[in-house]
Amino acid sequence: HMLNGEVDFILKCVAPDLSGFQSFLTGQLLTAPNVASVKTSLVIRVAKDEPGVPFDVLEARLNRSA
Repeated sequence: HMLNGEVDFILKCVAPDLSGFQSFLTGQLLTAPNVASVKTSLVIRVAKDEPGVPFDVLEARLNRSA
């Protein structure tokens, strides 16, 4: 991810339901000593869920330029 603006970190939290998410948020994240504030967003739909560029593609590009 490329961040811009007020965002310092992105934390991806997977919870079983909204109650579990709220419990994590209020019981652990907001009470952590170095957390000053939290803004949340919920994912409505995932357009692409891939971890970026596959290693074999990177290796091929590196080998071509070597």
